[in-house]
Amino acid sequence: ICTDKTGTLTINKMTVVETDFYGGDEECELIRQNMAVNSTAEVFRDSDGKLVTIGNPTEVALLKWMHKVGYEYESYRGKASGVKQTPFSTETKYMQTTAVMQEGGEPVRFIKGAPEIVLSMCDTIAGGKNREHIEQVLQMYQSKAMRTLGFACQRLDADGVNETVFLGVVGIADP
Repeated sequence: ICTDKTGTLTINKMTVVETDFYGGDEECELIRQNMAVNSTAEVFRDSDGKLVTIGNPTEVALLKWMHKVGYEYESYRGKASGVKQTPFSTETKYMQTTAVMQEGGEPVRFIKGAPEIVLSMCDTIAGGKNREHIEQVLQMYQSKAMRTLGFACQRLDADGVNETVFLGVVGIADP
């Protein structure tokens, strides 16, 4: 028997098990865009119909969750143009991608990573939520041994109002 350093046995399939998104439909759409575009993972079926995943297990979990709730990440990636990515690093603890999501639209900077880091980069929180709420949710997820991931975006419009908005968190577990 091989175990990790805690002695915990897992099946090595990261899965989104909890979500806490803020705001309305527009903010949820921004989170889905973030999951799809701000990622280097791929999920597809081979010729035998077997699910094949390539990339970071956390990113794969996000793409699989999108599919499970009825959204195809490929359609979001197909709409993204002018994509510029800064990969995740253990030093910064976040990844960011800037992309234009509609023809003639303004660029959007998508950020995902350690919720504490992403939250510290934000000017506001969607849906009127506050930091106390987010900290409570994170504590609950972490007490259930979940990996947590925060999401934010910044519209890079020409009018100079470029607030970075915290959009929500997910809890990811390895059953």
